[in-house]
Amino acid sequence: MGELSEFQKRRLENIRRNNDLLKKLNLNGASRELRREANVRDERKHKKLPAKKKVIKSEPKPQRLPTRRSRRLRGEAAEGEGVPNVNDSQLMKRDSPEVDLEQIKDTPIAGDIKLSDIIKSEDKDELLTKFQKFSNQKFSSGDFFKELQKHKRASPEIEQLQEDFDLQLYEIFEPNEIKIVQDRVTAMFFHPQKDKKLIIAGDTSGNVGLWNVLDKDPEDDLAEPDITKFKLFTKNVGRIDCFPTDSSKILTASYDGIIRSIHLGNLQSEEILKLRNEYDDYLGISDCQFSYENPNHLYISTLSGEFTILDTRAKPSSISLHRLADKKIGSFSINPQKPYEIATGSLDRTLKIWDLRNTVKNPEWSQYEDYPSHEIVSTYSSRLSVSAVSYSPMDNTLVCNGYDDTIRLFDVGGELSENLEPKLTLKHNCQTGRWTSILKARFKPNMDVFAIANMSRAIDIYSSAGQQLAHLKTATVPAVVGWHPLRNWIAGGNSSGKVFLFTDENK
Repeated sequence: MGELSEFQKRRLENIRRNNDLLKKLNLNGASRELRREANVRDERKHKKLPAKKKVIKSEPKPQRLPTRRSRRLRGEAAEGEGVPNVNDSQLMKRDSPEVDLEQIKDTPIAGDIKLSDIIKSEDKDELLTKFQKFSNQKFSSGDFFKELQKHKRASPEIEQLQEDFDLQLYEIFEPNEIKIVQDRVTAMFFHPQKDKKLIIAGDTSGNVGLWNVLDKDPEDDLAEPDITKFKLFTKNVGRIDCFPTDSSKILTASYDGIIRSIHLGNLQSEEILKLRNEYDDYLGISDCQFSYENPNHLYISTLSGEFTILDTRAKPSSISLHRLADKKIGSFSINPQKPYEIATGSLDRTLKIWDLRNTVKNPEWSQYEDYPSHEIVSTYSSRLSVSAVSYSPMDNTLVCNGYDDTIRLFDVGGELSENLEPKLTLKHNCQTGRWTSILKARFKPNMDVFAIANMSRAIDIYSSAGQQLAHLKTATVPAVVGWHPLRNWIAGGNSSGKVFLFTDENK
């Protein structure tokens, strides 16, 4: 038999591969086994054939040959050399190679596989039970602060900050006695008064609570924390702050679209704004902040992605809304170095920096045409939603965190590129679930230091360079944190309306 053509070699290889596959699958054996179990007779074996008729043999006719035959049929190659015209059986018998087991052993595994298919000696369910307990374990880099502090030598500046923020838990009353609001805390504010502590919180039901902190042990053993509660809203309290021009006036904003003031001098509450769209539907207020340039201007973001600026000196007749996102803006922050810039964190999985000096009539990125927008300076796209953004007061650092379980730090000094890149990423568990408020990193107003709650029941404090300064342990998750703007005091509120207070006074 002469040399095979390329076509015949490929045909031989295909036949060999198909036969090997059939042997592995053992389809013929499986078919016989199924028939035997089902007690089905093979009709081909048991079918009675009709009686044979006598056939009278006749002389065979001479075979008719085609008038023209191709070279392949004649057994010739295209070049005229003879090539054997053989059938598939002959091809299978010809040059059958030996299987190299050693070569098969050294062949790497390709593609995605299940380990249970490889580990034949183990039961699949037992394997899953054995290893599933090690999966989905959430942790934060702050959980290891005490261990790292023992072995890692910090700079003198960081060591001093760690000492400054080695705060002590308030002990005159237990945290479970300090129920400042009725339901889950959603907003927390530490009044700037330096010689007296006043903590204000809001909850999911629209309640507001004021805790006048007692600094000395009461003489009466039955004394309780001095807490005043009242209900101002019907939905979540989104933000609490004080007026820059008058610290005795407290600003409160809610998801029901209403902003109110509380005057601590006479306990009067004034409605400042009832935010509605053109259809008279309420626009829930997610965040607000007073301008650095004009203390009478209040910047406001909504649950549906709008943004506006309110002059608090006058009753608003009409509000000029701009669209900064197609989904909820969970948080925004004004750049103290460039007060015309703000950063927003949104449910649309982006952190964006905006230039409020420039207006865009029809933004290309938005699916809506209801309101104009502002110019985008820079964007960072996250894997999941961005919950919080906050600018440092002095060193041009922007922090954000969200549901991708990270804290990201950005250097926003100088001219920014179109796409932001973090200078540092910290691992942090932000999976709060349904019953715990969203964790939000917040810079201290007078220092380049930020704090964020830890799902391992603590408050973590970091420098703007990402170096951890403290890990303040608590009994439950203090999800919502509030800084005192001037002193090293911090408070955290939990899901049952209770407060943890840390100060530096008992050191």
